[in-house]
Amino acid sequence: MTATHKSFGLITLIAAVIIGGWLVNRFLPLGLPEAELYFKALGERQLQADEIGQRNSVEHTFYSLSLHGDEFKGWDTEHQHFWKYSIAFSAYGIPSLILIDPDNKARYQSMMDTMIWKMKSKRVWGDFTDWGFGADPVSVQNIMYKGHLNLMYGLYQLSTNDKRYEREYTWLTKKIADEMRLHHQGKYEGVTCEPNAWFVECNAISMLSLHVYDQLYQTNYTENEVQWSLDFILGRMRDPESGLFYRAYLPNHDLVKEQISGYANAWIFSILAPFANAELADGYPNFKARLVEQFGPYAGVKEFDSGEPNQVAQIFGLWAAKEQGDVKLFAKLRNAVDKIGELKTESVSDGLAYNDPNSVLINGVILSSKVHLGWGTILNYPWPSKQDKNPIPDVSGMDWTQILPQRVFTMGASSTLPEANPNRPCPSCFWGSYKSVRMLKEQESSNTQCGTQGNTSCALKTGDTQLLESL
Repeated sequence: MTATHKSFGLITLIAAVIIGGWLVNRFLPLGLPEAELYFKALGERQLQADEIGQRNSVEHTFYSLSLHGDEFKGWDTEHQHFWKYSIAFSAYGIPSLILIDPDNKARYQSMMDTMIWKMKSKRVWGDFTDWGFGADPVSVQNIMYKGHLNLMYGLYQLSTNDKRYEREYTWLTKKIADEMRLHHQGKYEGVTCEPNAWFVECNAISMLSLHVYDQLYQTNYTENEVQWSLDFILGRMRDPESGLFYRAYLPNHDLVKEQISGYANAWIFSILAPFANAELADGYPNFKARLVEQFGPYAGVKEFDSGEPNQVAQIFGLWAAKEQGDVKLFAKLRNAVDKIGELKTESVSDGLAYNDPNSVLINGVILSSKVHLGWGTILNYPWPSKQDKNPIPDVSGMDWTQILPQRVFTMGASSTLPEANPNRPCPSCFWGSYKSVRMLKEQESSNTQCGTQGNTSCALKTGDTQLLESL
């Protein structure tokens, strides 16, 4: 063999090794954390490098959103009806982040507060009113929005002990419970999404929001309204053979649509566990057998039995596997989203995001599925917020306009200026009963002057005094 042939053979071998290595690295899930690390018990659990990177990206996303009113730069308007779910499920991971990484609690509290504020944007809830389903987004129906907002309120107060949303949380909880009572002894329980569409997954969210309220205020919604809905779900919305859940109920016709949806069942297996853990355990193997497609180190969740893996179903499949403690399936689903979905460095945030046009919509939801400790851990944790004997706030006279803005705040919006509200730090800030340090000091000064005149009617509330003293 000549020297030329030897050189050519060596170059070919090197090229083959390089190409082979690239192919192996591209198509095999190498370099990802061991799946067992995501399931470590509280106290042993550490944030993994991918979680830290995704957290940085999600934190930057919502910080940027907080600087631009109702703008949602980079959020695909074709999927605008999905925005509510993206924000809400991103927020559902925050209590777990606080428990895993308590040194950064202030960062996580700020993230979740901004998520709640963005959730209130008319651009997020406007689909319900724009499509003619109601005069406002929360008073009647629309549990697919108000259930999420209510659970966000509850988890925020539970995990941070910040009561700035307690009046809004109480008002919305009462509205949901009142509507559930209207349906009780009728054809169905719970609350619809659209006027003639009732979904198990959406009602599961509102049920959990009422359960969290019980933990904070020692009420009994779980034993009553939540149980009524659970009985209806297990009695009419669950296939008796497979234990999987039907697609929808149409109350105007007392009709159950008996399709089995992959994304809906994945969501239900993620959220309904605090109330029906045994029933979910029975049905979970059938969920995997019918709706999960596995190929080597990867897996995908199908929308229907005969369909192909679906991105939305895949994302909620991660949540289901995590809540059900299924390390092997979680690993394969994670491999698919992180490797095939190309989780990579994002220069603007110095974090990690997916090579996907809708990365901004899915990044936070996937991060939350990774860090989720399980509802049992979150709900049974001795949060300081549960130790207080919280009096139920007075919400008499409140209506939905005190919770949500009625217009969109964007550059060039052709609307009149909002009325200034002395109870808010800025006209468009919908941060509950929050009061800035400046506002508290001004109120203290005013009250001191009132006191010198023998007028005690304007004295600082105890909560305001305590807040000011802590700052």
